[in-house]
Amino acid sequence: MNGKKSSVWDAVSRWLPPSEDQNVEYWWKLTGPHVAHMMHAAGYPVEAQYDALLFHYHYIVPYLGPSPSGRNGPPAWNCLLGNEGSPLEYSWKWNTSAADSRPDVRYCIEAIGKYAGRPRDPLNQDASIELLYRLKDAVPTVDLTWTNHFLATLFDHDRGKYADEAARGDRFSSTIFVAPEWLDKGFSVKTYFLPRRLGTSVSAKGLTLAQWEESFAQIDPGNKAREALFEYLTNDPEGQQLTPFMLAVDNVEPSKSRLKLYFLGPRNSFASVRSIMTLGGKKPVDEAHLQELRSLICAVSGIDEAHPEDQDTPFTAAHYTDGTKDNFGQLPEVLHNYVYYFDIAPGRSLPDVKFYTPVRGYGPDDAALAEGLMGWMEKRGRGQYNAEYLGVLKQLNRHRQLHDGKGAHIFISCLITKDGELDITSYLGAEAVDPSKTAQARQRKTRRRSDSR
Repeated sequence: MNGKKSSVWDAVSRWLPPSEDQNVEYWWKLTGPHVAHMMHAAGYPVEAQYDALLFHYHYIVPYLGPSPSGRNGPPAWNCLLGNEGSPLEYSWKWNTSAADSRPDVRYCIEAIGKYAGRPRDPLNQDASIELLYRLKDAVPTVDLTWTNHFLATLFDHDRGKYADEAARGDRFSSTIFVAPEWLDKGFSVKTYFLPRRLGTSVSAKGLTLAQWEESFAQIDPGNKAREALFEYLTNDPEGQQLTPFMLAVDNVEPSKSRLKLYFLGPRNSFASVRSIMTLGGKKPVDEAHLQELRSLICAVSGIDEAHPEDQDTPFTAAHYTDGTKDNFGQLPEVLHNYVYYFDIAPGRSLPDVKFYTPVRGYGPDDAALAEGLMGWMEKRGRGQYNAEYLGVLKQLNRHRQLHDGKGAHIFISCLITKDGELDITSYLGAEAVDPSKTAQARQRKTRRRSDSR
């Protein structure tokens, strides 16, 4: 770290009393420098860096669960944020072409409770709910109206039956995430839901469209954007291929919140992307802006821009480690399917649509992927933070070289704004458990089993 960045981290750490909880100490020493480095790299004022670090220590670190320190395996609770099961994912929302624009730093966590996965808390929701209510008490603008509604309507409420399913061998994983962020307008927090009903699984088929609609109709029965989306999903051949799997809301007064429904798309051609981003032609999007998106996909997927629009993007890695494959056993589609969200908040006539490519499954190694992305930014006058971005990648992945493989990048997303600007975000992994160590541990375990025969 350079002097200014180190001074903020050191100053905060110097005056915090050592925690008696070894898990807190582990997560603070791992993730605290990540947050400090990212915020400094993104040009946040020093005051904001102090604010974010103190918040991170007091409100986030205590909820990251047991540390993987001292053992060569994944965390006990199977979290879908980190490639290898760790409960945190960072994001870097890129600056625009405006001269005074800078990146936004955000992250998303799954709070890990003391009884996660056990009969008392089989879906691991108690810690996240506790965290959200602590934030509501501390920040007057936090409103949990919609979070409470979807907790009540997207899940069943007989914990004993969930526990029975687990006892019969069902594998449980993430159902709720919490995402704090610091913007120029102030602090905010989002909640994400991956529904799981009894008799199903936390998979792409956990809830039907009719069940989603039943929940939505209770809070906003005449939503035009939702009607347009559901018409596309029901009647368009491309829309019929999409499967809903996740929902996100802003924890603000409902009239000001987004309502983002996420889908998995099994087709990975740009012709499919075009259809979905335009709702089959019902949503006007300038062709030049679509071509900019196509150029971005090519840049981060390592393919030539002459690649035919009706051909799928080549899939380069079903999983980048065995640990990743094991972690996503319940939701393998996230490793290779394109992802989209549709913002169907009240008052919209058509939804905003955002695209995500799961670059852990597409394109070259992390170093080449970063070069492709930074080159794309540079050509469009948005490369002012390229060096800082590369530094962030190296800080988050100090256990390996970026050219050694994949996993630092999880998703690259793009939202085409009303003025035609492409809002682009990189979603980055912390790899709290070194995947190479996980693989070595698995090999040792396999050898021990063989030797005992």
